[in-house]
Amino acid sequence: MSGEPEHRCGVVALLGRPNAGKSSLLNALLGQKISIATARAQTTRGNLLGVLTRPGAQLLFHDTPGWHPSQRRFNLALSERALRAAEDADVRLLLFEAGADWDEPERRLAELAPPVLVVRTKCDRNVSTAVPGPERFAGVLETSALEGQGIEALVGALLPHLPAGPALYPEDFLTDAPMRFLAAERIREVAFEQLREEVPYALAVEVTEWKESDAELRIRARLLVERDSQMGIVVGQGGQRLGRLGREARRRLAELVGKTVHLNLRVKTDRGWTRRPRRVRQLGYL
Repeated sequence: MSGEPEHRCGVVALLGRPNAGKSSLLNALLGQKISIATARAQTTRGNLLGVLTRPGAQLLFHDTPGWHPSQRRFNLALSERALRAAEDADVRLLLFEAGADWDEPERRLAELAPPVLVVRTKCDRNVSTAVPGPERFAGVLETSALEGQGIEALVGALLPHLPAGPALYPEDFLTDAPMRFLAAERIREVAFEQLREEVPYALAVEVTEWKESDAELRIRARLLVERDSQMGIVVGQGGQRLGRLGREARRRLAELVGKTVHLNLRVKTDRGWTRRPRRVRQLGYL
């Protein structure tokens, strides 16, 4: 009928400095965890798609790596990937952590083509920082992924900016990421939480074997580090640290797949992998 509103479908890029809360917000929007989130900055490496379907609309969210100035080739590549995702999006969300200073990352991302909506994240902390020139933006909103605050208001604010078009994915579709990649990310999440400060940023996870039945899943995976000296840090005395990491990763993987998981982890040196674009792409980070 001509009086019915048009169906809307569009791409929304989640942008911001490292640890601004992009992954946590994506999980809150979807009502399910698909993106890993830790207290450490620069956890997200690839552009992860999350699909939210509502009556009359489908929102395609892209969780992007944190944007920040850096001279490291790997970090530069991640920041460039975030900007490419922004250019391809219909709407850009600039996430700004409550209480943080409006600094170079925010100034750079605020220059992106409109519409740009600013989202103050982690607003449950009850601290706030003024957004310079709020009239420049299509809106300024507050959310707390932890408390579930502001999520519906954000979805409502996005809908008018989406172009008219049919849904691109089935109603129950959440992400196009392969299960092997999601499993590798769960393992990497545990590594980020448990390992010493310098190691997680030089660590990658590669799933080498995947055998699944109705009742169980068997996974072999490698934890890749850049230097031999980092292997001992990951393994720990008598293999204790690797064992602890493996037990927690296995628990999270069982939650992910809903069945018994047998996980075999090994540590391997892959020298300078962050400086080799082809290798980075093989691991799914570019």
